[in-house]
Formats: sequence, C-alpha cells, structure tokens
Amino acid sequence: MKKAFSLIELSIVILIIGILIAGVTQSSRLIKQFRLKTAQNLTQSSPVSSIKDLVLWYETSMDGSIADSEKEEGALVTNWYDINPQSAFKNNATQGTVTNQPSFRENVFNGAIPAVRFDGVDNFMTFDGTIVVGTNYTIFVVEQRRDGATDSYFISGTTQTLNNNLILGYRDTDTITQAHFANDLDFDISAYSTPIPRIHTFLFNTTSGKSYWMNGGVNPDRSEPTQTAALISYGGASIARYTTDYYNGDIAEIIIFTRALKTEERQAVETYLSKKYAITIS
Repeated sequence: MKKAFSLIELSIVILIIGILIAGVTQSSRLIKQFRLKTAQNLTQSSPVSSIKDLVLWYETSMDGSIADSEKEEGALVTNWYDINPQSAFKNNATQGTVTNQPSFRENVFNGAIPAVRFDGVDNFMTFDGTIVVGTNYTIFVVEQRRDGATDSYFISGTTQTLNNNLILGYRDTDTITQAHFANDLDFDISAYSTPIPRIHTFLFNTTSGKSYWMNGGVNPDRSEPTQTAALISYGGASIARYTTDYYNGDIAEIIIFTRALKTEERQAVETYLSKKYAITIS
C-alpha cells in the first residue's frame, strides 16, 4: 500500500531542492562575476590606451565608468565618465534632465557586462563633439538596438547642414550609415528582428574617404573613397539623439581616435572588443 510522505520526509525533500536551487543560483552568480572581472582585466590590458590620438573612451565594466550609486538595475544614469588615460581633460557624457536620462542595465553583454540603455523616446546624453571637427577619425561602438526604427542613431547631433553633423547608426531597419549630414556611406544589413550585439568601426580620412566594418575583419564592408570632406562643425553632439529622433537600444562602449588608424591598430582594438563581448570577428 502506498503511503503519503511524512512531514519530516517532505521537509527533507524541500531542503534538498532548496540546496540545489541555491547551488545553481550561486554558480550562475559566480559565472557572471568571473565574466565581469575578465572584461575589466581585458579593458585594463587592452591596446586602446597605448594607441596615440585617443580622445574619448566610454565603457561600462570599470569602477570609474559610472557612479556607484547609479550601478543598480534600472537606475538612471547622469554621467558616463570618459576613462581616456591619455588626457587630463575628460569628455564625459552627461544628462541633467531626469526624463531624458538613460538607465543602467546589468548583465546585458556576454551575460555579465552592463549597458547604458536608451529608450527610443527621449533618452540621450551630450558630449563635446568638437573633438572630431576638421580631423580624421576612427570610432568604435559596441551596441545592440532594440527595434527597427528609422533615424535610430547611437551617435549624432541636431544640425541639418552639409558636413555639420556626424551621424552614426541605423538609418532604417536594414541600413547602417556613416554621414556628415549628407556625404552618406550606407551599408545594407538584415532587417531588425531581435537585439544583436555588434562591433561597429567607422573610419574617416581626408585622403581616402570613409570606411565601415561590422564586427571587424580585414576588408571594410563598405567604403566611399570620394567622401573626403571633413566635418566643419558638430552641433548638439549626442549619444542616442538625432534632432527629435532617438535611439532605442543598449550601448556598452564608445572609443574615438582623431586619426585614421593603421590596419594593425584597428584590428587590435577590434580583437580586444571581440574577446570582451564574445562577438565573433567577421
């Protein structure tokens, strides 16, 4: 005859299940901590700081990148601190208006690395964009969009005058652009379906024009050698805002050099980002 479990037996079963669940939870937590620590070590030892003409570096894993009080799931981000070790001047991204502040999100990239999340409605942060006016540049961005909206740019501004606005991001659901307002380099991609982490590399040279790589590699995915006009000015330089349109997605890292990097330098940065975010080089 079958008999029901006694209260003692049920208590033992519940205890065992609790121990197993706690073990799984603890194991998951340890994996996340290990991945985050690995990301921090990769950042500290990366080639970025040793390549000359670095003018801006935002990322999310280091202690000094975002205030400790804002490193909680869903907390609003006031300042995203520039960790560039090559300059005493820090080009911090800021947003003082609460309704426009993005949020801090944990464990977004590679299961452990945080992100600054912009809602696509009114979130954005401003920075000093004069650093790229009248100069060559190489810009790296690690992000993942969260919808297929048009004019969803992770770096842009508010000016609509020829060569007066650096515009980087999604022109529409299946196009990446690198523009100086007009003089556009456009690259066709798959239409949006789900968030996909990507490494974007944008290079500009007044001699050889624009080049773009998605997830690194040897040859650019798109190039426009005739587009050699540099930015004349850069009004309202922002992360996640273009005039009245806003980017919806997660950004983990932005690196800007005021030089067209050599191939080996560019690939060294892309390799670092690939290892850190577990994004395969194309």
